[in-house]
Amino acid sequence: MRAIGIIIYSCFTITLAAQTFYFGNDLSYVNQMEDCGAVFRENQITKDVYQIFADHGTNLIRMRLWVDPVWQNSLEQPVGVKPQYSDFEDVCETIHRSKQAGMQVMLDMHLSDFWADPGRQVIPARWVDVAYDTAALADSVYNYVFRILTWLDRDTLMPEIVQVGNETNSGILLHATLNPDYSPGETVSNSWERHAHLYNAAIRAIRDASEATLIKPKVSLHYAGLNSISWWYNNIIDNGVTDFDIIGFSYYYAWHGRSIAELGNTIRSLRSSFPDYEVMVLETGYLWTTQNFDGYANIVTTPDPDYMPVCPEKQFEYMFDYTREVMLAGGIGVIFWEPAWVSTPCRTPWGQGSSHDHLVFFDPVHTNFMENGGGRWTEFDFYEHLDYKKMTFKVGTEDIDVPDKMYITGTMTGEPWIIEPMFHEETDLYNYVTYLPQGDSGAFYFLNDSLWAARETVPTECATWWGTDRGYKIGQNDTVISYKWGTCDPIEGGNNVFSTNSTEADIRVYPNPLSGTSLNLELTGLSGISVLKIYDFNGTILLSKCIENTNRITIHVDFKPGIYNLQLENNTRLINRKIIIY
Repeated sequence: MRAIGIIIYSCFTITLAAQTFYFGNDLSYVNQMEDCGAVFRENQITKDVYQIFADHGTNLIRMRLWVDPVWQNSLEQPVGVKPQYSDFEDVCETIHRSKQAGMQVMLDMHLSDFWADPGRQVIPARWVDVAYDTAALADSVYNYVFRILTWLDRDTLMPEIVQVGNETNSGILLHATLNPDYSPGETVSNSWERHAHLYNAAIRAIRDASEATLIKPKVSLHYAGLNSISWWYNNIIDNGVTDFDIIGFSYYYAWHGRSIAELGNTIRSLRSSFPDYEVMVLETGYLWTTQNFDGYANIVTTPDPDYMPVCPEKQFEYMFDYTREVMLAGGIGVIFWEPAWVSTPCRTPWGQGSSHDHLVFFDPVHTNFMENGGGRWTEFDFYEHLDYKKMTFKVGTEDIDVPDKMYITGTMTGEPWIIEPMFHEETDLYNYVTYLPQGDSGAFYFLNDSLWAARETVPTECATWWGTDRGYKIGQNDTVISYKWGTCDPIEGGNNVFSTNSTEADIRVYPNPLSGTSLNLELTGLSGISVLKIYDFNGTILLSKCIENTNRITIHVDFKPGIYNLQLENNTRLINRKIIIY
């Protein structure tokens, strides 16, 4: 009967299976950000940025590795900034600091000198002479991957996961040149037989390099989006690439336009179609503001309409729901892309600053970790009860004067009957989100101040609990309960489960208060079978029984003195009565 926590403002928790779930963050930019002048803080106190992530539950850090990123040498950077990042030296620093903070690492091997993505897979300059010789190119790939992992292991920096290629929808090592505007040049080959040969060379190098090592990395491939993902993995497997462990993919609402429910269904389908492989989201991201804090245009700009308005609290809610759905679907992890790529004087090929300053988990003024933002999505305690359903309470206030805030209280708050603030969703609309077990029910009402005297007067016809309070019931799906303040009128978009009209059915309970053990119930307006339950005020069910259509029954209640709730559920009616035993 009690919630696992309080919405966006505090904590709720979810039960994991025995295997590790990866709560990941990609920190490929973070070393450079520090060199560019960023000082990361928590509670306004300077703190090691890796430790900030570890302390909030991050257990996997992802970082990219480019082969020879010499193109960076031409960028004009502030004094003290190194010529190159995301090279071997930078990766070593990231892995060392990540492991020192107690986190595992995923090495994202782009197998390119530059960004690799669905439209750009440029062969490193050092291998371009063998671009059209597949066997020689595969040999170069093998030697490179083997050498990198051997060097890392020598320094106790072996990654736990190695990603072969980055968003390789069209294939790998595909283009021969990089144009001056950073677009790809000529295409070498679209042959999937060729691509497979190159994938297998990299995978074989990972297996060989880890044959005698303590850490034996899992191997992940990487596809971008949800469309055609099953076809892509079927195709790569049919072409002989089978010795990998993780079906990896990117999914961002802003770029791929699908709901969290569709994400979950895609993962379920992949697990069913490819039972020998694990499934993992290697990249996602979600905005907390639409504001841009520098001259570099933001690139993740479209919010999910189910998570409005755009604000830090909704970023957290989105990431929690996203991760929860991945868990429920059987995925093994989620990685947020670039949550520390804050705005600094440093440059990329496309501008000065950051295209992710509106996604990062740090405020734009002091780079202080935002407690009300998405950065807490990795905290394990939020994920204790995966079977709980999302419950959203909404109140419309167009007919009343509201100071600045609205409040709610009831049996569903972290501790029953705590007065909790509601979230200002839009003009005259406030919401409160929590997660509750299926079948749970209880009482609630709204307040227009944080004082008990500020409660609404609930009309009798929808005061289904005790004749004074509103009621809720948790069904099989996520639920939205929405009313206009002080009325029984629903707000558009709600899916209120139970009828608010209790005048057709009634229960008379006597004697009440009760000093003995025999409680009489007179029932009117009911038909069929009803479910009768009695709860104590901690939400524990003390009695539960089915009763057939009858006018009167007597039940035995040998309970200690106190206040109890009697609940009768009949079809779509939910009737509650308060019982006092002394």
